[in-house]
Amino acid sequence: MSSRKKHQKKGAAYQVTKLLLKMMYGVIRFIDIRLIALIGRGIGYLVWAAIPSRRRVVARNIRIAVDPTLRGSELSSLVRQNIVRTCENMVCTFKTGLLSDKELDRAVSLVEDPCFIERAEAGDCIICCVPHAGNWEMMARLRPLFPKVARFGSLYRRLDNPALEEAVYNIRTHFGCEMFNIKDGLKEIFRLARDGGMLGVLSDQFTQQGVFVPYFGKVTGTTPLPGLIYKRRKENIHMYVVSSRTTGLGQWEADFSNKVDLSDTSGSNAAISLAVNQALEKAQRKGILDGFWMHHRWKPSYRFAPDTSEETNEIIRQHARLPFRIILCVPEAFEEAVLVIPMMRRLQACRADMQLTVVCPTAQQAFWQTQPYITHVVTTDGCTPPDVQLEAEELYKDGPYDYLFMLSGNARVFKRLRKLMPMYVSGMGTNPLASGFRTRHFMPVGGQPVHKSEEYQTLTDEHIDSTRLPYADAASGNAESTGLYIAPFSTLGKADSWQTEKWKELAERLPEKPTLLAFEQDKEAALSLAAELDIPCTCVKPDTLASLLGPGCRLYAVDGLLPQLAALAGCPCHVIMSSRLAAAYAPLGEGHHVVSNHTPCHPCYRSKCDQQSPCHAGISVDDLLG
Repeated sequence: MSSRKKHQKKGAAYQVTKLLLKMMYGVIRFIDIRLIALIGRGIGYLVWAAIPSRRRVVARNIRIAVDPTLRGSELSSLVRQNIVRTCENMVCTFKTGLLSDKELDRAVSLVEDPCFIERAEAGDCIICCVPHAGNWEMMARLRPLFPKVARFGSLYRRLDNPALEEAVYNIRTHFGCEMFNIKDGLKEIFRLARDGGMLGVLSDQFTQQGVFVPYFGKVTGTTPLPGLIYKRRKENIHMYVVSSRTTGLGQWEADFSNKVDLSDTSGSNAAISLAVNQALEKAQRKGILDGFWMHHRWKPSYRFAPDTSEETNEIIRQHARLPFRIILCVPEAFEEAVLVIPMMRRLQACRADMQLTVVCPTAQQAFWQTQPYITHVVTTDGCTPPDVQLEAEELYKDGPYDYLFMLSGNARVFKRLRKLMPMYVSGMGTNPLASGFRTRHFMPVGGQPVHKSEEYQTLTDEHIDSTRLPYADAASGNAESTGLYIAPFSTLGKADSWQTEKWKELAERLPEKPTLLAFEQDKEAALSLAAELDIPCTCVKPDTLASLLGPGCRLYAVDGLLPQLAALAGCPCHVIMSSRLAAAYAPLGEGHHVVSNHTPCHPCYRSKCDQQSPCHAGISVDDLLG
């Protein structure tokens, strides 16, 4: 009590608030709870009509708790009913602690488990896991119904307003319920568990410091407190879900019959928390519209990849029904987009329930569909807008989206993707759309240049503890392929080119006849140059290049998409970089050799050179051979 009084700040505002609350409770005491429930319903309709953002929150939660395929009028109807029901219950909480015995008998009916009562009265400890559903303030008012129970307590979060905190605290404790603030420590809580009694814990509240296990099939932060108390004193301790459901106007049913089954648990916090969540689900499904779905119950924390044990990951793999969904809108330039690959692989590896969806131009679609760490690919420039594709039946059934990484600068696409209401939007601070991001990352100014793939990975540092992943993945290439290849054509433009006579000299000096490699859009020019050099020619697509190249090959190329994809397959590359900075865009992996001629205009990042003597003109065959 002393810590609670210390928290209060007395002053004029406190005295005025206390007086107003006293007057309000004095009036409420003489109003029938059914009238108060009607007022609550009216407020609920106003909230539903006036606050669309709250409707979207409720819709997201109901899709997770009821059915992820709900949409349209059916979903809208459930949203309206839940908001009205929630406001009705919340307004009634002002009256609940003031109910007389006669009013309580008329307003509340009990569903009891005989074993529950026997164990509580025998001096055992009953942990009551209470969901935010119905009129949960009723639980403190029910204390007189259990006169033979030695102690009857509940955990609570202290209110910020001292006058309101004092009024609510007094009402909750008036009938003998003890209130424990977890910030005051766990000593009194463990003492109650030792002495015996009933302890209420609001067990369905999101917590970033909790155990991340499935709740209604989707992973979320769950309080480990019931498990901690249970493990502290396993003997003569039992766990039940105690919930309330609305049965009529100003009437509720308090259900004490749902025992938490801990027989199949390993005794770990994750296993116990999962069992509690499953019992909470079972109880709430009896009155799903009574749930307090007006707040983000399944919000992703800023660290959406918490440190979880292998046992917890196995629990997630077995029991998660809906994935953690990330949309990653890649840069429109293909050469830039592939440098996001380490970030993608790092995201995919950070959670057992991860689902990664890529949004990209049509030209990139086939390539991303071949990558094993990506679940879905949708396009930005097709006939169907990306948000419509992302809400198609095949994707919609997996539930709401949790996170959007916006790495493209396309404002039209961003506007479309925001309609999907991902809870977090993140990207680089240099993106022209950054003002619309919830979190953004700025690279430090000055210092040594950082490779673009490293820059994208820093975007995930605040969310993931896992180690960085390299760009190259030799396992994705053709391990049996051998041979030498030259790639004279750049996807970056003519500024990245090399003289034909030097390609001819290179082909003659290589230990074996090379093959000219090009993308299909350069097929005509590639065939002509291959005939002039008297070497074979192979044209590929970005999504088929990995089947041709591998660690046993070697590529001599100008900068662009082709050497980057070759490096991804583990192929060693000798690359001339004319327009871009090697430190930021060079192929990553083992065995690469990069050549640049540092003139005053290098790097220029242009597709067409406007100098009389291009920088690549000063690069010799010996330089490229290294």
